[in-house]
Amino acid sequence: MIQTKQPRNKEKILEATISVLNGTGYLCLTIEGIAAEAGVGKATIYRWWPTKSHLVLDAFLMVTESAFPFDLNDSIKNNFVEQLKNLADVFSTTLGRSMLAIIVEDKGISDAFYTSYLSLRRNDSAAFLRQAMEREGIEAEVNIDILLDMLFGPIYFRILIYKQTPDERFISELVDHVIAGILPACSGK
Repeated sequence: MIQTKQPRNKEKILEATISVLNGTGYLCLTIEGIAAEAGVGKATIYRWWPTKSHLVLDAFLMVTESAFPFDLNDSIKNNFVEQLKNLADVFSTTLGRSMLAIIVEDKGISDAFYTSYLSLRRNDSAAFLRQAMEREGIEAEVNIDILLDMLFGPIYFRILIYKQTPDERFISELVDHVIAGILPACSGK
């Protein structure tokens, strides 16, 4: 019985974290408020998460768990437009902006974010890109790390520096410019 209750309680606490965060913002987020919203004691929360930053990270990971699939049958452009739209949508929420603020301030959370989120998404993107490049006949000398930085970097920059959510037009043009540099001249993808 305890084993089935723990995951449900954890999910309830993470959902409460998002709810309270949306109402208060990160600076006013408290373990007490989350516990009250989830209907659990503070000790239950502290049993699984040492700080509110860890709670926000796990809530973020829960929300983004299946948000970024690639479609191997679709074009490079369409896949990356969809990826960047999803990324912009996620980081334009209170949860996403809070996550970005936390990783700037907290090295431990930054490392956990990299390991649990960013590196996994980047590996997925690189694997898709390698496969798509092979399918499209794109030269292997393309530096995939630089290419991924060119695609994803402007989204983070717009959100972090300009405090703007990139719109679909910006994203589509960004992908067009980056992908055009690697596609064979006769390809319209």
